Amino acid sequence: MKLVINASPIIFLAKLELIGYVPSMFEEFVIPTGVKDEILQYNDEAHKWISDKGNSYIRDVGNIPSYINSWDLGKGETEVIAISKANDGFIAALDDKAARNCAYSLNIEVIGTIGLILLLMKRGIIEDTETYLNKLRNIGYRINDNLFRHAIKLSKEL
Repeated sequence: MKLVINASPIIFLAKLELIGYVPSMFEEFVIPTGVKDEILQYNDEAHKWISDKGNSYIRDVGNIPSYINSWDLGKGETEVIAISKANDGFIAALDDKAARNCAYSLNIEVIGTIGLILLLMKRGIIEDTETYLNKLRNIGYRINDNLFRHAIKLSKEL
């Protein structure tokens, strides 16, 4: 599996001190330059991780096809989708609903922050998904109760 990741999953996983585990779970891990630029605007955990460890994963996107630009998404989301579409085997790590809808419409596989947390549990890197999901809520990640319960149920099946 290959992953191209947007800012939101990096930011939230950095706050949970989990982002450092994610690149090794994939045969290729990519951060578009627009995502890097967005993250580096703030002096937080994600900024520190990108500066210390993340620079080796940065990739320039080049020209964005008009059919992706027409969705009028943010620069990071647009670049994640463009890389995923142009390169076989990439999963797009996106939390934004409009970006996910765009990716789905282009037959791009999508995972979000919650899915990455579940994958960390499946790989044995973390043991308690519910703790991390509660922490996510406490740091401002919006997750409705139904999705929260579904993620907990899935984690118990891993």
